[in-house]
Amino acid sequence: MAKAMRGGAVSESAPIYYEEMSKVAGKENDKQSITLIATDDAYNFGDYITLRSRTGHKPQVLTDRGAIISERMAGMMDAKVGDTITVTDSSGTERKVRVDGITEMHIGHFMFMTSGGYKHVFGEQYQSNAYMVRLKNHETSNVESRSAKLIKLDGAKGIVQNTTSKKQVATIVDLPDQIMEVLILAAELLAVVILYNLTNLNVSERIRELPTIKVLGGLGVLVYRRLKTVDMLGALKLVE
Repeated sequence: MAKAMRGGAVSESAPIYYEEMSKVAGKENDKQSITLIATDDAYNFGDYITLRSRTGHKPQVLTDRGAIISERMAGMMDAKVGDTITVTDSSGTERKVRVDGITEMHIGHFMFMTSGGYKHVFGEQYQSNAYMVRLKNHETSNVESRSAKLIKLDGAKGIVQNTTSKKQVATIVDLPDQIMEVLILAAELLAVVILYNLTNLNVSERIRELPTIKVLGGLGVLVYRRLKTVDMLGALKLVE
């Protein structure tokens, strides 16, 4: 496994401890999944995951005192820096963790620790069980292709891609724009229909009062149509 993490399509990699934890919380008071990532190389951890505050983008530094949690997780647990939170590990044991910082993450619940912080919370020696990997080619098709190959390696139980999170973020960001485009189009069509109908009704009620149509006689229909056309062009110009 370690050999596959070097060279080839892999730009760089780092061993980490990965575990899925949980917490009963939230508006529905249901079981929420929390991803724990611990590292023994806090200095270079920022090469893989950026830890910073949402306001001012102040860097969040990993220490042995506690954990840095995602902003969404902090909101779920109503936690602030300096608070002590309780989470449940994969064995069902509750663990108390001090909130050492809150990082800007709006999708998923994450908790980041150093190897020293892990030893303090779990009371056992740190031992990596996973790798963080950066590929040379970040294209989605290449990520999926490399993931399919890596999962076949001996000892590989699963692969977590950040491309899924990126797609979720892109969908959330693009959705309001798509909704606004539909609303604008609907408003434009509604404006055209209303102005056209009002003009049609107004001209129909006063067609006998228009001296121009009386004088032109048989050309009245032509004038009537031209009035409609001019009004339609005016309505479209108004919408623009």
